[in-house]
Amino acid sequence: MSIKKLWPLLALLVAPALLAAQDQPAANAPLDVMKANVASIRNIAEKDRWVANVDLWEIQLAQKGSMSTADHQRMAALLERVRYNVARIRSEPEKERWTANIELWTALIDGEGVMSGTAAARLKPVLETLTTNVASINFPEERVRWDANRDLWAAVIARAVAAF
Repeated sequence: MSIKKLWPLLALLVAPALLAAQDQPAANAPLDVMKANVASIRNIAEKDRWVANVDLWEIQLAQKGSMSTADHQRMAALLERVRYNVARIRSEPEKERWTANIELWTALIDGEGVMSGTAAARLKPVLETLTTNVASINFPEERVRWDANRDLWAAVIARAVAAF
């Protein structure tokens, strides 16, 4: 079996250890990759949804427990911006990726920035859909940002399952 096929499983196994150690630089590594990649996007609509997604991750990774009302409102507004933008996507594979991403963000925001073990278990199939979809991306630049996004979600879900 190739390493490419094992990557999602490896990410799920390694991510909890990284987050459990509260090593902020390690947790931010995928976000840093995503931010650098997003900076080079030229399509205005795509850049808008990715900037909102990066902003959501920055808020989430800065959380030290339950989120504040201000952060909750800001995250809800950012997610609404992503939803509006995604509604205009015509490519079904891309729409599927973003729909999964929105579902994951919705659960996290509804949980006040903390994903319960129950929510994580319910969302594992959503992460699997995202993982499968991302694996089929043919554009390297796009694949880099989606891989980073998927890795962050895998870490959030793995941590929630481990805590359950």
